[in-house]
Amino acid sequence: MTPWLFTPYFVGEIGGEVVGSMSYYTPTDTRDVGVVEFVHTAEKHRQKGIASALMARLIERFRADGGLGLYLCTINPHAGTLYENHGFWYHVGDGMRYLAPDAQDFDRTYLAFCGKARIRDATWADLPRLSVLYNHPQPEWYIKDYLTQSFRHTRYESHFVKLMKGIENQKGSFLVLENPEQRVVGAAVLKRLDTFYEQHVALLSFRVCPHYFNQAADLLNAASEKAKELAIQWLQTCIADCDDDQKELVAAAGFSEEARLRNRLSNGGENIDLLVYSLPLSHAVKPLRSPGDYYGGRQSWQEERIASMKMDLEPVRKDRL
Repeated sequence: MTPWLFTPYFVGEIGGEVVGSMSYYTPTDTRDVGVVEFVHTAEKHRQKGIASALMARLIERFRADGGLGLYLCTINPHAGTLYENHGFWYHVGDGMRYLAPDAQDFDRTYLAFCGKARIRDATWADLPRLSVLYNHPQPEWYIKDYLTQSFRHTRYESHFVKLMKGIENQKGSFLVLENPEQRVVGAAVLKRLDTFYEQHVALLSFRVCPHYFNQAADLLNAASEKAKELAIQWLQTCIADCDDDQKELVAAAGFSEEARLRNRLSNGGENIDLLVYSLPLSHAVKPLRSPGDYYGGRQSWQEERIASMKMDLEPVRKDRL
């Protein structure tokens, strides 16, 4: 990961014994945002302030490198107290966030317009950058990322890892929209459906911050071109019926509503339809993979044996006739 992510690791020792550790991911080139990981304290050494000492050192290093915002998640109330004591606060779902003292206007300024953005392939350096984009309050779409079942009130970090692994081996593509300050202001990921009979269809999920809505069509068009390269014939995306601005963005990129799944979404008090928008990309193309590439499919050697057996039986059938 070192070409993309700078990962300083902090270790606590007592009498030469490693008793705790803590780290964070941040882009190698910018180091402005990070995701805290690998938090551990040896059980027999807990309640000694080890994690607190490590966190203080971690934040000190992060800020010394110009860091603005740190993200983490926890479901442990004791860990939550530790993080609160170091300036983290509850942000999205089970996620928490720390902002440096000079970054209190982070939500307003970090993804603000600063010039035309460029489109590029996602890299592992985008793990913390996309945590900012997907944990940002705007746009307030009901669905953040349909491919990983990330919705409005779900924090987003490990979802990126699942997507990057899920598109390997020509199963999909991941594009980001990066502004001149190297901040990811948009993302579009497409993933091929995983059966022989559906491999010509890919599901698309995307997010663009409002300041860059005017480049959403460019991003979606670039995703369409990537899909064509992967022998995808149809792109489909799922949108909550309440998100009118998102529907306008896909319509501007040539998508049209194909299906409406009644009451598919519910926030506990209100049911919302799920809309499926589709974009045809090309005429029929040769399947990228054969049935044997999928679980339960017949392998090529099995086809050869069956064909050979048929040839051996053919003279017998003729004799009987």
